Amino acid sequence: MHARTNNTPDPAISRRDLPRWLRWISIVEVVVVTGSVLVLIWLVQPSGTPGMDLTFRILIVGWMLVSNVLHRDSFQRLGIRFDNLARAARMILPPTAIAASVVVALGLILSSPRLSLQRLLLNFGYYILWGFAQQYALQGFILLRLQDVGLTSRAPQAAAALFALVHFPNPGLVVMTFSAGWMWCALFRREPNLLILAVSHAFLAVVADAMLPAAVIGGYHLGPKYLQWVNTELL
Repeated sequence: MHARTNNTPDPAISRRDLPRWLRWISIVEVVVVTGSVLVLIWLVQPSGTPGMDLTFRILIVGWMLVSNVLHRDSFQRLGIRFDNLARAARMILPPTAIAASVVVALGLILSSPRLSLQRLLLNFGYYILWGFAQQYALQGFILLRLQDVGLTSRAPQAAAALFALVHFPNPGLVVMTFSAGWMWCALFRREPNLLILAVSHAFLAVVADAMLPAAVIGGYHLGPKYLQWVNTELL
């Protein structure tokens, strides 16, 4: 077996020779799911109808799962695996540490850190689960479908841009999600493992929450909730 270079994608997620109709479906899937998330954030959640909110979430997740079946995505391709756990960890550790250092430095310049062991542990536990869910959507659906369309090396940037789009108009989150999303997608192409990415996601989210001022992360609010937060907290 020949060793892969650092920039070579893992064979499990490399572009496949798919029928043209399935490539067109991949484009439609990305547009529909991204659009559905935006509708959920901008229209459904502000309407205050929990039933519709839950229905939308179930439909979005269901669509992604059906897509994985339709495209015959294996657990290996989805990054739900243990065989490359150590390799993925070694690969993700340096960029995660660098990103965390940047956040810590920025936090020390802009404000005083909010350090509470209980808060840190609770947030980490929460973000492990939420981070895995977001990484599945970002990698196991968006990135893979973009690769199936044929974007290949440009897929990480495109996936990161869509990831940032759903965090609009929160400028802090848009910048952070694009930067981190690009990093995670690029690393996933080389060593696909959602478990390790979930840990990286949780760690960086906890560091950002503890170190960055509310004006930067905007309370992690999106869409109309962020605009409402700005009006009540900053203006």
